[in-house]
Amino acid sequence: MTELPFQQLQTLNVRQNRALALAGVFQATQLTHMTALSGRQSIGDLGNFYLEQLIKASLNIRPDANQNCQTLDFFNQLADISLGLKTLESSITQPFNTAPKPKIPKLANAKLPMSYAMGLLHLEKKVYSNPEFVKIIEQSQEKILRQLSFFDHNYLHPSVLANLAQTYVETAGSINPRIMVKGSAEAFKDSAHTNRIRASLFTGLQMAHLWRQSGGSSWSMIFTKRKLLKDIQDLARLQFQAV
Repeated sequence: MTELPFQQLQTLNVRQNRALALAGVFQATQLTHMTALSGRQSIGDLGNFYLEQLIKASLNIRPDANQNCQTLDFFNQLADISLGLKTLESSITQPFNTAPKPKIPKLANAKLPMSYAMGLLHLEKKVYSNPEFVKIIEQSQEKILRQLSFFDHNYLHPSVLANLAQTYVETAGSINPRIMVKGSAEAFKDSAHTNRIRASLFTGLQMAHLWRQSGGSSWSMIFTKRKLLKDIQDLARLQFQAV
C-alpha cells in the first residue's frame, strides 16, 4: 500500500520549486552533520521533526512519477524544510562573506553539510541510472510503508531507520568515492546513530533525485548563485507569510 503525497498548500514557480528541493538535500546533510557530531546526545525534538519530514517525503519520491510534482506535494508546509533553507543559504553566502567571523559553535559550519550535499548530487545520477539500485529503493519504500502501521506510523522507529540505512548502504553507499562523514568517535560506536546518519543521507539522495527531476543541474547551481539566493530568500518570506 503506497501513501499519497501530501496536499499541495501553495504553488511555487519553477525556480522556487527547484530551490526548495535542493534545500531538502541540505537539510538532510545538516542533520547528517549534527548527528555525526552529537555522539550519544540527541539532536533534539526539532532535529527529529526535520528528519521525520524528510523520511515521509523520501518514501513517496519515485523514479518516474515526480516530473509534474511540486516539492511541497511531499511536505505539509514550508516550515518543514526551514533548516534546509537556512543551511543552503549559509553554504552560498559564507564563502563570500568578508565580515569578521563571529565566534559560533562548530555545528554552524556549513562546509561539511555542503560537501555531503555535493556528494549526494553526484551519487544520485549514478544510483538512478542503475536499474538494480532503483529496484532496491522501490522495494524498500514499499516494505517500510507496509510496516508503518505496526510501528504506530512512527517514522523514526529504529526499524524504519535501520531499513533506510541499509537501503543507502546497498545503493549510494556501495559507489566510490563514498561520502566520508566526519564526527564524534562516540557517534560511530552506536549503531542507532550510524543508522540515523545513513538514513539522513538516504533522504538527501531522494531529495537530490527530486531536484534533478525539477530541472536541477550542478552547472546551473554553480553559475546562478545569485538567483538561487534570491529564491531562498523569497521562500523564507513565503514561509513567514504562511504562519
